[in-house]
Amino acid sequence: MYTFQFISLSELGQVEYKGEFPSCQYKWIKDWYSVFKNVENNVIGYKKKPYIIAAYANNTLVAIVPLVKLCRVYCRCIHLEFIEFLDQQWSSMGNDIISVKSLQHSFVDELIHWIEKNINYHFIFLKYLPKSTILKEKYKMYHYSGIPFIPISKYQDYQDFRMRGYKKRFRKQLDRTYRKIERDGFSFDLSFEDVNETNFEDIKRISRTKKLDGKGFLYGDSKKEEFYLKLFKHYSSKVVLVKFNNQPVAYVVNIECNGVRIGVDCAFDREYRTYGVGIQCMNGNIKHSFTAKNEQFSFGDGLDPYKFQFTHCAEPLYMCFDFKYSFKSLLALPFLMYLINKKDKEVYNQLQKVDCNE
Repeated sequence: MYTFQFISLSELGQVEYKGEFPSCQYKWIKDWYSVFKNVENNVIGYKKKPYIIAAYANNTLVAIVPLVKLCRVYCRCIHLEFIEFLDQQWSSMGNDIISVKSLQHSFVDELIHWIEKNINYHFIFLKYLPKSTILKEKYKMYHYSGIPFIPISKYQDYQDFRMRGYKKRFRKQLDRTYRKIERDGFSFDLSFEDVNETNFEDIKRISRTKKLDGKGFLYGDSKKEEFYLKLFKHYSSKVVLVKFNNQPVAYVVNIECNGVRIGVDCAFDREYRTYGVGIQCMNGNIKHSFTAKNEQFSFGDGLDPYKFQFTHCAEPLYMCFDFKYSFKSLLALPFLMYLINKKDKEVYNQLQKVDCNE
């Protein structure tokens, strides 16, 4: 038998634990909530309230479940209350029940029963789950996303990776665009710097050019910019810059966590598209990961096609859900099931094209 109780965000900060994902760690959760708690929209959610649950067995802490209750509006008038992992609404790098000690199969049943008695809600949606999650003992797992990665430690060195990890056509593209850079008289420099006020202005300038391709400009949202600045400050972070004649034209921002280098943001100046500055920057970043002896390089959440120029590996992420029987939940259930199954099929089909641990 397990016992459960709510703890505050500050009390979570006093617990020593190691989350599998950076977004399970206290400093990530704390920063996320401090920035987005007052953001009110249908993505981040309305009326957010954290519910952080500590689980005990024989008075010993065995698990932490960092949840949030929020509201979303459907069809302009149906207000539904959700229980979710705190931070899965945007920027998550993976979520799960944080196990401090080994857990028995009965844990999830007891946890959900306790939540039902202590929190009012319509739906429980838990996303960005690894294959190993104990939640699979109770729930069906639906494909939701994935994290492309390079297993750095499995290669002898960068040259071994370049020959075995890159397709021949991509190697030729790297060589061809580099020759074009030289032929057109640009000096090519690759620098590794701490994020500071000067290069952050370059990061924003380059990122803004994504809008020319109809893509989102991350730093156009002040709250997202604030969160990323906290991220850069609280994790070991570096920006990799490609410079033409000392002018930054592409970047990758990395954070380090548990021996893994994670590329959390990247972009290239669209004015220099034909020079392949984006792939040159990422390739240099990956090469440096071998020099730094990282165990793994992660491209972060998302199965974006550009990532699979550099790797053929991805770690799948899943979701599960539950609901309380009520008029509102039964009314919304068919629509939500449609979205769940659509996402499941879409991600499953994407993962069939790469090597993944399923």
